Amino acid sequence: MKITGLQTLLVALGAKNCLFVLVHTDQGITGTGETVLKRKDRLIEAGVHELERFLIGRDPTQIEDLWEKMYRDSFWVGGPQQTTPLSAVEIALWDILGQSLGVPIYRLLGGPTRSRIPLYCHCPAGATPDELAANAAACVRRGYRGLKVPLPLFYGAQKNVHLAGGGEGAHFGYSGTWGEIDRSLKETELLPPDLFQRIRAFFVAARAAVGPQVHLMVDCHGRLSPANALRLCQALDGLDLLFIEEPTPPELPDALRFVAQRSSTPIAAGERWSTIYDARRFLGAGSVAVAQPDVVNCGGLMQAKKIAALAEAEYVSVAPHNPNGPIATCAAVHLAASIPNFLILETIGSEEDRALQAEVVDQLLPIEEGCMLLPERPGLGMRLNLEACRQRAYQPFDGWR
Repeated sequence: MKITGLQTLLVALGAKNCLFVLVHTDQGITGTGETVLKRKDRLIEAGVHELERFLIGRDPTQIEDLWEKMYRDSFWVGGPQQTTPLSAVEIALWDILGQSLGVPIYRLLGGPTRSRIPLYCHCPAGATPDELAANAAACVRRGYRGLKVPLPLFYGAQKNVHLAGGGEGAHFGYSGTWGEIDRSLKETELLPPDLFQRIRAFFVAARAAVGPQVHLMVDCHGRLSPANALRLCQALDGLDLLFIEEPTPPELPDALRFVAQRSSTPIAAGERWSTIYDARRFLGAGSVAVAQPDVVNCGGLMQAKKIAALAEAEYVSVAPHNPNGPIATCAAVHLAASIPNFLILETIGSEEDRALQAEVVDQLLPIEEGCMLLPERPGLGMRLNLEACRQRAYQPFDGWR
């Protein structure tokens, strides 16, 4: 079997463009991959096509060898702008291999360690504690037992966000809306003296609304200095959060370690890691209790599995980053099914987002009691609806961290 060509489709879904990649072969088997790198869509699409000349005529089942050559022979190794295109192609190669052998990908990665994948959804913060409480209760009514909230007052007050194919605002589940704090404020600049106690009030209200059995998380998007991140952790102490995500900017493992060693709440990070080499810097330093590689950015399924193995050796859980489309979610489920230290999987999780995803694939993975069930069909177990994809043409989206 040989690769005959690559095809890309940029599809606007909600607040992002999903880049779908099709790898065609001379035996009629087509593998499907997906990636998302917001506000870099055209750049990543070009990166996929840069790989095509090398791939044509190659055996698609030699995944490790092909990945290594595409990664090393580029000379400029590392960083998400290299590994994101690689990720989409690598996932498609695994899809081809699984289809050719008649088995789901997770069986090729060691077999399933679980049959149900616990999920959490995005929960908009809103402008007040009462708004967050109402949003959290609505998420629980939809069946979720894990909710992640963007850092209140930094995000969640403004609701008129343009979304492709959806309505407007936080009800969609997109929680990166503006708050009171300037979106470009540097982590070392002055913050209001009552900020962290006000943030605590949001989570006190959310905990009261959902009770003690629902997991709450907060995503900081790297907005705080180490000192202020520690103040946030102290303010949220006693509320039993599952984790605090990216409290400091992503560049320095030591800054994150400073917070992790002093926080009673587990610290999570990793969505911006590229390959095992990025991950090693944080895991080896003891900077995280929860690793969050994204299979569509870190280099693909095998790089994510290797990161999970590094994390396992440090007693670190893995909660894959995944505010992505249906193919990426399916790939993340295959990863989650094949590793022993899986914790919980991210999804946007709104009814609108799931409806949009259902339009562009032949079937979504079912959800029962807040868990996603494993695919049973060969390969990824999911196919694109190409006509529906073509009807959702690329749209430029603005955004900030």
